Amino acid sequence: MTSHYSVGDAKHCLRLAGFYPIDDDLCLTWQHIVDNLTNYPQNENGIMIGKDVPYSHSHRHFSHLLMFYPLYLLNAEQQGSKELLEKSIEHWHSMPDNILGFSYTGASLLYAAFGEGNKALEKLNGLFALTLRPNTMYMESGPVIETPLSGAQCVHDMLLQSWGKKIRVFPAVPSQWKNIQFKDLRTEGAFLVSAVRKEGKTINIQIKSLAGEPCTLQTDMKNPIVKIGNATLTTKGENEYTLDLKKGETVTITTQTDAIFAISPVDGEGQNFFGLQ
Repeated sequence: MTSHYSVGDAKHCLRLAGFYPIDDDLCLTWQHIVDNLTNYPQNENGIMIGKDVPYSHSHRHFSHLLMFYPLYLLNAEQQGSKELLEKSIEHWHSMPDNILGFSYTGASLLYAAFGEGNKALEKLNGLFALTLRPNTMYMESGPVIETPLSGAQCVHDMLLQSWGKKIRVFPAVPSQWKNIQFKDLRTEGAFLVSAVRKEGKTINIQIKSLAGEPCTLQTDMKNPIVKIGNATLTTKGENEYTLDLKKGETVTITTQTDAIFAISPVDGEGQNFFGLQ
């Protein structure tokens, strides 16, 4: 019997085998796939559906762009990937016949993966303008729940991402979102993350480790310090730091020695359809 793996499967299996470590007979097969898989087919309009199959008919889904999101095989840390992504999204949305709500959340998620907060919000707003109702119910050809949930994920990915063994806090925040707070969002590596952003600047980040996994933090916070906790914050690269958190430990990082970490509601404009007026 022949097994079929994508390059994403193969890379993931190799990461797991190297991390634990696992002596698996299929490691050579996985490495062969990674070393010899052909490049993603593309033309002047960006990513194609397949070899000799361009994207030429409107469709609501972004299946041909999964290598950008959620797989991150092509990502913001690779030279040229951002330009390819933008070209691909623009071509996808240039055929509007079947561009529906899920198409807007998909584009939002793709832009958020590359740190494009303003474009991510622009696409997400397309969902609200098109089919999403004030009570979060959604209607196209029939009532569905996948698109509202995808819209919620768009907001999550603007606030927090954790691919590539890094926790990315506020990685794709739109410029108009000046004040943001969130509490205990979960990341890869079993971390709970809370954070505060005021007047467009990140001022507090709290991280709790549930498993003692390696922790690398990416943040726009300038000259951060450990305010609460015993972990050591070590500079790894530009805007990147490592934390030696043990299982069960919590650390609070800030830019201000007198800062008090607290999560509270953020005032905003708009209507409240469920809470008190």
